Amino acid sequence: MMMNQQRLWLALASTLSLTLAACGDSGPVPGEITLTDAFVADFDLVDHNGEAASDERFEGKPMLIYFGFTHCPDVCPASLSVMTASLDALGSKADQIQPLFITVDPERDTPEALRQHLSFDDRILGLTGEAEALETARKNLRMFAAKVPLDDSALGYTMDHQSLFFLIDRQGNAVRAFDDGMDPRVLARAVERWL
Repeated sequence: MMMNQQRLWLALASTLSLTLAACGDSGPVPGEITLTDAFVADFDLVDHNGEAASDERFEGKPMLIYFGFTHCPDVCPASLSVMTASLDALGSKADQIQPLFITVDPERDTPEALRQHLSFDDRILGLTGEAEALETARKNLRMFAAKVPLDDSALGYTMDHQSLFFLIDRQGNAVRAFDDGMDPRVLARAVERWL
């Protein structure tokens, strides 16, 4: 699974403007990707409380979006830890952003499953929905995800997917993507520029 993610990361990086400028408060940082208008934050889903959650609901507030799934053994939990630590690093400014965890596994990730999974941080809102609606949300942000059978596992399958944070500005434009392994303090500083 990691090999596929590395290939996908390289493919994504080759189609985007990968910024390798020096780290700083005002400029781009390593692992920060400038998105073009080919990336659209358009979705019509359901949140982990069972309420409708479209992109319009969050307009006027920047969003930090991560695509993952609750049965992910390592990558997603590590990325959610980075998200939480970044929110902590933002301090009181974290209230100005809406962090979202959008599932890539609608078969298992019901609103209840997402609510339990994200109970460690009530700032992160989990989103799910019909398979077609989730596929549309992924395709709009050029996000890859695919089911991979696990013949020798009780789980039956896992999900192979890219692991990036997407930043959506106040107007609903997808403006940046960030490597999920970025230092949380660096990610917080990069996000803070858009608050």
